[in-house]
Amino acid sequence: MSIIDKYDLFIFDLDDTLIQSEKYHYNAWLITLKKFINDDFTMSENEFFSIFHCITQNKIPIYLQDKLHLGNYAEVIEYKNKTYFEIINREQNNIQMIDGCEEFITQILKQKKQFVIVSNSLKSNIDFFCELFPILNKSSKNYYREILKNKKPHPECYQTVVQDFPNKRLVGFEDSITGIHSITQVPIITTYFINNPNYYHYNFIINNYLVINILNYLPLL
Repeated sequence: MSIIDKYDLFIFDLDDTLIQSEKYHYNAWLITLKKFINDDFTMSENEFFSIFHCITQNKIPIYLQDKLHLGNYAEVIEYKNKTYFEIINREQNNIQMIDGCEEFITQILKQKKQFVIVSNSLKSNIDFFCELFPILNKSSKNYYREILKNKKPHPECYQTVVQDFPNKRLVGFEDSITGIHSITQVPIITTYFINNPNYYHYNFIINNYLVINILNYLPLL
């Protein structure tokens, strides 16, 4: 039995699960922190993943305020969001879906199944990617920051999916520790982890969460 036969609703995170976009978040944060701290500020990708991918609620504001002493953290976050949107608009001709995603979603729809997008992203970001990749417009529902009280790693987004789609066989796909922590708190959803051993939190996820590990691709069978 194929994975598409086993489930009725397929739940996808957005950044680096459907779209190769996490690098743009990294760049946006680097630009932002250079502006608000100084031009010499540096942060490697691994440092970024270690801090901004987390299992602690509200860790990013805490990090900005307590570690970087940015009391105006709300302004900083707003500037980062604006910078990110500017970057993806500028880079839209270079942005790609994750390998296998479009084919996988095509097969889901062909078999009369449904999919949804569940993200910490702003609605404007999801709308942007849906326009860029029209197959994403066939999502049955998008869950984004503005309609949720709590962001991942809180499980609210996935709890809401379960409420919205009762009596469905559910499977979800996540690439980050933040998303994995969120989705695995809702055990009715079978979880697939999509990443590779170079990811900063890879071993921690493999050793601490009930996931089915997949490397860099979505299953078609």
